[in-house]
Amino acid sequence: MYFIQHIESITHQDSFQKENLWKELKPLNSDHALISPDYKAYIPVAALRRLSTILRMGIAASKECQEKTALEFDSISVGTALGCLTDTEKFLVTINTVSGDILSPTAFIQSTHNTISGQISLDLKNHAYNMTHTQNAVSFEVALMDGLLCVDEGKKSVLVGAADEAIPFLERLRGSLIQTDFPFTSGASFGVISSDKNQSIAHVQACEVIFSHENPEQIVSGFLKKHAIQLQDLGLILEGNNTFAAAGPKHVNFLAHSGYYQSASAFAFHLAHDWFIEHPSAKKVLIVNNLESGKLGLTLLSSNEA
Repeated sequence: MYFIQHIESITHQDSFQKENLWKELKPLNSDHALISPDYKAYIPVAALRRLSTILRMGIAASKECQEKTALEFDSISVGTALGCLTDTEKFLVTINTVSGDILSPTAFIQSTHNTISGQISLDLKNHAYNMTHTQNAVSFEVALMDGLLCVDEGKKSVLVGAADEAIPFLERLRGSLIQTDFPFTSGASFGVISSDKNQSIAHVQACEVIFSHENPEQIVSGFLKKHAIQLQDLGLILEGNNTFAAAGPKHVNFLAHSGYYQSASAFAFHLAHDWFIEHPSAKKVLIVNNLESGKLGLTLLSSNEA
């Protein structure tokens, strides 16, 4: 089994170092700012000045996870859809505006998608397996599946997470490449997966990604049937669109709490875990990541008491 040992999130909600996210949730609006911790507690001041928001979030969340777990991570799996947008934009603007042959490589080095997982490894002085997954809106689910495979291989403490950041340029893509009415936001969520139960309250029962589909209802129905679960067995359905609003028991659109960033299903993963704290009698929670047309990420969490 894949037991969830600890989760941390840095988002536009007051989510960092909180025992139960459901007690902290507030309605989001376009002026809602990212609620950042004191990064100086996790990152040296000299390094802090040159790190973008997404790197700060990833390092702080992963370090807090490490502090809350006894074992050093023996695998790190990170998902990100768009990577380090701030540094990517900075690098492209510099190319376009700087004349001559001198071009600093710093922005380029920090613009690649795997900078997040690499920076986490450097700051933790961790030399274990380290992988970045970039599959657009299902990047977190693919990273989670990789983490579960690591547990199957005998890894004892696996860090799994996802992070994405918003920049003003994204507003120019709204309605064309990005279909959403929610405000663009930044967020990072990281959790620790282990085969040992310890004090864990929930585990990942299953995670699947479908890259090409036309009927999400049929896919979800088949997924639940495969795991001998009916809709009424679910205590909560979390999704990014309202396809399943009328199905099953309680339904929550996680984008209403996270805002829109493509790996926001990682925050839904944190919400799903804390649902078992908020509702001790709950047995199952299903996350339906349907942010991107034609792709579907399904994650099923179960209470350890179920």
